[in-house]
Amino acid sequence: MKKYLVFSTLAILFFLFGCEEEHALRLHTAPEYYQGRAMLPNGQQIELPEVDRSHVLESCAPDHAVTDLPEGDRRWLGTVTLTQPLTATTSTPAFPTATFFNVNEQSFVQCHVESITYVKQIDAAPGSILNFANTADDFPAVAKLRVAQSFERAQFLKELKKPIGNEPYPIRTGMEQTLVHVTMPFEGSLIFTFKADDEEENVTYPINATSRDPYLSLGLGTEESDAGMQYAIYTSSNQEKYADALQPKDAFITRLLGAKILNDLPSTLEPGKQYPLFSVSYMRDGKPHQQYVSITYKANKLLHGDELKKKMHQQFANRRHAVFHELALIGTKSTDTSFLKHVPAKDHDFLFEAIERSNSTSQFGSPAPMPYLTLFEGVSAQTFDVSYYKDDVFLTNSKTNSHFKLLQEDAEQWHKLFD
Repeated sequence: MKKYLVFSTLAILFFLFGCEEEHALRLHTAPEYYQGRAMLPNGQQIELPEVDRSHVLESCAPDHAVTDLPEGDRRWLGTVTLTQPLTATTSTPAFPTATFFNVNEQSFVQCHVESITYVKQIDAAPGSILNFANTADDFPAVAKLRVAQSFERAQFLKELKKPIGNEPYPIRTGMEQTLVHVTMPFEGSLIFTFKADDEEENVTYPINATSRDPYLSLGLGTEESDAGMQYAIYTSSNQEKYADALQPKDAFITRLLGAKILNDLPSTLEPGKQYPLFSVSYMRDGKPHQQYVSITYKANKLLHGDELKKKMHQQFANRRHAVFHELALIGTKSTDTSFLKHVPAKDHDFLFEAIERSNSTSQFGSPAPMPYLTLFEGVSAQTFDVSYYKDDVFLTNSKTNSHFKLLQEDAEQWHKLFD
């Protein structure tokens, strides 16, 4: 009786809803087409196995992003950058860049691509990162500031006198009284505002998730070369070299008159609040000028919900790619062109739409000259076996072995474009 009821129920459901028609396009998360590298707190870089690449992709799915994080230090476990060698170009931002960290024994991941940043709570970081958890570093949630000590100021002067760049080496001079240290927060950026008279210019120092440094030393200095004299804020993450310079677009001066730290520097930089930092006096074109420099810590805006989904769609809507190939793609680089044929960008939409319009069938043909086709869209991919019977084009889902036949007009266009 029980078996009869089950059969009857299934029969009724089939009658009411019919059998769901299978669709050709069933893209899936594809860690096998990615390369992944993790930067660890001890400075070591490791390659991630496929199981961990899959973990990263699943962790960065834009669902259930949090709006706030608990108070407390962020314990950085490692930062992963995933790339798709077959689809990446110099203008394609890597996605995801995923930073794994703990707050109060809770695990989180911060995912980032261009201007999009979001955070999710997760069960745990990938296994190959957890193997190095004993090297994890703690970072404050906000930026902290302190004036340098005398021995650090002496080191600053010494480092700026060292030759740097190409010969003839520019002559660099540090203003030791302006040296300060920032204890770097876990994320965000530092904004330096240069203001003189009615002109104001912002220069951004991003906090780099892939080479996270706990400290930043910065101080004013000048650089004299054949092009003239310029002033700048020189920065260093380890109090050596001070090779990086932050300066406004017009930093040329005739003569430096003086520079100083402004009074009452805060010990903590409240996010979004601008704090006066330096003042610089100099001569330019025979006239004296006064430049004021302020610092602002800007925290990343954590996207979530519909806003996040909308921006992710905008970011990945046109990120499609397709490759015909004779052999399997696992581990293949885009330079291995002997058995690859990359579909031109102008034909991507037709290819995806023609496959989407195809009909399920039990038939298939003989293998095409390029017998495999792999589609990429965002972080997903799908591979088909391609076969022909006369002018008909058949695609077989490589995972399910289901067959699909293109519409006649799509098959005609297919042969024009791809044979």
